[in-house]
Amino acid sequence: MAEFVDHLQLLPMPFKDGARQPDGSHRPGGLGLATLSDLLNRRGWTARVEDLGFDKPMAEPRLAEAFARAIGDGVESAWERSRFPIVLGRAGYVALGIVDALGERTGVVWASARGDYRVPGLLRRPRLEATSLALLTGRAKRDSLAIRPARAQGLRVIALGTERASDAEHRAMMEDGIRIVASREVDRLAEEVAGTDADGWYLHVDCSALARDSVPAADGAEAGSLNPGRLIEAVADAFGDGRPLRAVAVVGYDLNQDESGATTATVLELVEAAARSAGGVPRPETGTEAGGY
Repeated sequence: MAEFVDHLQLLPMPFKDGARQPDGSHRPGGLGLATLSDLLNRRGWTARVEDLGFDKPMAEPRLAEAFARAIGDGVESAWERSRFPIVLGRAGYVALGIVDALGERTGVVWASARGDYRVPGLLRRPRLEATSLALLTGRAKRDSLAIRPARAQGLRVIALGTERASDAEHRAMMEDGIRIVASREVDRLAEEVAGTDADGWYLHVDCSALARDSVPAADGAEAGSLNPGRLIEAVADAFGDGRPLRAVAVVGYDLNQDESGATTATVLELVEAAARSAGGVPRPETGTEAGGY
């Protein structure tokens, strides 16, 4: 993978529960690609936007695999062009395409208030989003449309938060070797990453994990407890020489509901912190000015 200095590639997945979410003033699907790319450009980055979408109706598991292929191609293309991939989505299964592209020796930091580790049974079928991490590790079965599925091994996965995961999900995670770090222990992240045998890393941040005052436009009514400032500090400590960060995703928000601008500011700070941790350096003449954010 080539190195990069200031170029970023933004990739969107504007679907939730199988349906494209309303664009409003922040297309696609409330993710705000133009808003965020403009703010990143004003902070000294060169942010490129690639709009992905599928108009043909399809079942959600097949939609997830269609996006897995498109996002996987986008992540590979970004690194071929020396751009750091930033994926923005309304559902957690955007992770499938990222790990498909980066490979099975990729380490994963999965920040979510939920476990996302449910598995469909004979009588109960959870929402596909609730199986996102289970699909990533192979505990849940991916759709037959998957072209090049890569399985993230549990021993290379760190689950951060997961306060609202069920006891069964936590047991399954531990059975698969996933390490669980509570939100209040986010400072342990660097130690956990350093102790993991991985070729590179993917950071996945679901806004459900974050304290509500920092992301008032997060999807869902329940708030997380993770302070985004502490998460940013932990990410800066965790990644660098010998522990390269290869991609980041921020999921589960709708900027059309962001009346205060707090969610925009938090998402911006998270993706910029990830880019810096991956070795990115914005153009010095613009600094961090971002029109109020």
